[in-house]
Amino acid sequence: MRMTWVVVFAAALLLRGSAVGGGQVPQSLTTGFNEERMLGPGEDHVYTVALDEGAAILGEADQHGVDLVIDMFGPDGKLIRTVDSPNGTEGPEPIDLTAFTTGQYKLVIHTLDKAAKPGKYVMKIDRLVTAEENGPRMAEKNYPPLLQVLWREYVKDPNALERFVAGRKGKGPIIEEIKGDSRNVNVTYLYYGDEHTEKVEVFGGPHENSGGPTMQRFLRTPLFFVTDAVPKDARYRYAFVVTETFFTGPKGSIEISDEKNTFDPLNPETFQGLSVMVLPAADPELYVDASDSVPHGKLTSTSLKSASLNEDRTLSIYTPPGYDGAMAADLLIVFDGATYTGSAASGIPTPTILDNLIAAKKIGPTVAIFVNNMGQRTRDLGGYAPFADFVALELIPWARKTYRIQDGPSHVVLAGSSRGGLAASHCAFVHSDVAGKVLSQSGAYWVRNDETNALPWPLTEDTGDLTLWFRKSAPRPIRFYMEVGRFDSLLKDNRELRDVLIAKGYSVAYHEFDGGHDYLYWRGSLADGLISLIGKDKE
Repeated sequence: MRMTWVVVFAAALLLRGSAVGGGQVPQSLTTGFNEERMLGPGEDHVYTVALDEGAAILGEADQHGVDLVIDMFGPDGKLIRTVDSPNGTEGPEPIDLTAFTTGQYKLVIHTLDKAAKPGKYVMKIDRLVTAEENGPRMAEKNYPPLLQVLWREYVKDPNALERFVAGRKGKGPIIEEIKGDSRNVNVTYLYYGDEHTEKVEVFGGPHENSGGPTMQRFLRTPLFFVTDAVPKDARYRYAFVVTETFFTGPKGSIEISDEKNTFDPLNPETFQGLSVMVLPAADPELYVDASDSVPHGKLTSTSLKSASLNEDRTLSIYTPPGYDGAMAADLLIVFDGATYTGSAASGIPTPTILDNLIAAKKIGPTVAIFVNNMGQRTRDLGGYAPFADFVALELIPWARKTYRIQDGPSHVVLAGSSRGGLAASHCAFVHSDVAGKVLSQSGAYWVRNDETNALPWPLTEDTGDLTLWFRKSAPRPIRFYMEVGRFDSLLKDNRELRDVLIAKGYSVAYHEFDGGHDYLYWRGSLADGLISLIGKDKE
């Protein structure tokens, strides 16, 4: 039965492409053609046009009470495409067909709904475009402005491509304004491959969690490009996935296809192995660069034996410039410690940020303790009660004995990103009498610690444990600074916790940014969180 249906369908399609359905006489299309017609179910209105290779026909079928489609066939009778816009029974179906070979082309107008009521449409042909006119028109349609310039030069001189690529080195993607759009800019990524380059995709940035756009080839050259509308204040990392295909062996009978990940060869700006894009309106990073004109604090290492965890924990300690213990300081405890110490392998230069903030009098003297993971990140930073006890009942009391810390939990800030943000919020939740402030950067508030969703994966659509605990409990004396990127898969979870906290009456400073789950942004915004929680104007 299935085979019979397939044969009948194929025969119907061939009939539509090669014969005139419903007794209609084909009408020839020319520039200025304009005719109103009635179309009913089961009818085919057939139009023909003779086009030279590279020429085009432009027009529309304007619907008035009928939902029509346009099947376009080539000289060989094969279907090129079907035009069916999502505009229902009113509005135009566009006609824009470029001939890939010289011959007679056929446009067949019909309805898909066999029970549709008859309705009117107006067939309009604006013009037939010669191949010489169509080239620039299609270049304007297909390429961003700078590549349109390249197209005009390349058709005259193929060496223009090499000059163009050489001119883009050190500049990275093309950034162009979008007319009428005050929020976004067009970012055009470029990749110059070779004869083996089969496909290029972009990953990271706005498509961090959904798979990036696939580049298209510029004419028949090894230059690939794609244009993406991106918020003009975005700061993000990206790279390319390049598919290369090789043919080897006897008569090229062996095909080898490989994928490689690569940064953008035209962009000199990189961070932790990926290319960096900082768009014109991105927030400045005022405090991340070290300066000889700013006094520097000291960074030392030590360890603390934990009874709660039954292990020694390694720590890095930052003391502010000139610290002598005479002046009381705020206490900052940072999880994922090795990532925040400012070493060559770390992503966030916290000691430098603290130096600069203190010198600028944005915050007062601050002692920072960086808690290293020691291979237990998933356990410790997932809402683990013994770790929270270690922080509140062992580490903070030890810090108060060792350094002069201002009295009260309001002078203790717990900070971290991703799971570190979750751990900061969890520790404050269970020990708010010891730690009263939380700095959360894209916190992993999806985490659930039950038997049906064991750590650390998969991501869950359910509400995370900590958000549920906040929802069900009485408010605690905790102040929050929360931030998350709009490109981040954890955006929903952070918004949910924000809403719960605000509804419960917590003090929450909340910020969303156009970036991803990335130290590239967190390194600049850490200062914002510190100013929000322990800034001098907060005293």
